[in-house]
Amino acid sequence: MLFLKQSDFMTSHTDAITNLLSSYKGVTTLFLEDIVRDVDIGVHDYEIGNPQRVRFDIYVLISGVKNPENDAIEDVLNYEYLLDSLEEVLSLGRFSLLESLANHLINSISEPESVKAASVVITKLDILDGDGRLGCSMTKTK
Repeated sequence: MLFLKQSDFMTSHTDAITNLLSSYKGVTTLFLEDIVRDVDIGVHDYEIGNPQRVRFDIYVLISGVKNPENDAIEDVLNYEYLLDSLEEVLSLGRFSLLESLANHLINSISEPESVKAASVVITKLDILDGDGRLGCSMTKTK
């Protein structure tokens, strides 16, 4: 039987921040929001081969709040890696499920040692007629 600690389950980006703040004196969040890409994703016949607009909101949490020593990019985790990670994951090929795409993306953005938690929100923008959107949100801590 598999037993997981409560910290293994994060329901949101806010929960991850709260969890980290209980362990550290502060948290720095790097983010990439409202990035829209045309992505061939989905399990339905009408989705396959028909790219659809998908929005990505990506967050990583780093323990601590510190002033970069030399005010230089080398003193921090360059947030441009978030965009590079997104483009790299999208280049892997077609995904049927948002959950699979989110899992690949969250694993990629979690690679830097300084990242303590990450959240990914992926939204299909045009799948529903009228109001509402469908999507997947995934958050994990190290």
